[in-house]
Amino acid sequence: MRKIILPLAILILATVASCGTSPDEGPYATPESTIMEFTQAMKEGDYERAIKCYSQDALVATGPNTQLTSKEMKELFILSLRESQKAFAHSTVTISEVQLTAKVKYKVGKEERVVHMIKEAEGWKIATDL
Repeated sequence: MRKIILPLAILILATVASCGTSPDEGPYATPESTIMEFTQAMKEGDYERAIKCYSQDALVATGPNTQLTSKEMKELFILSLRESQKAFAHSTVTISEVQLTAKVKYKVGKEERVVHMIKEAEGWKIATDL
C-alpha cells in the first residue's frame, strides 16, 4: 500500500506545482484582456501593474544619446503614466477594434529584410512594401 501512496503523492504534487497561469490564460492572454488589465491598473493608480502590460521593448531607452539606466527609464515611464491617469479614473473603457500585427525578419540570400504584417480575415498579410 505504501508503495502506491508515495508515487501517487509525488504525482499529485507535480501536477499541482505545474498548474501556473500559462500565457494563454490570465491578464495577457489576448489583446483585449491586456488592455482591460492596463486600464484597471490605471484606474486604481497601480503603475507597477500597468507597466507589466508593456512589452520589454517599450521600456528600453532608444536614441543616439540615450544614457538612461533601466531603473531611470522605468521611473520616467511611471511619471508618464501618472500624468495620464486622470483620463482613466472616471471613464468607461470599451474596445472598439483589435488588429493583430507582426514584425517579420527574413533573409533573401545574405540580404536581411523586415516586413510588418497584419492579421486579416483571410489570414496574415504583408502591410509594408518589399
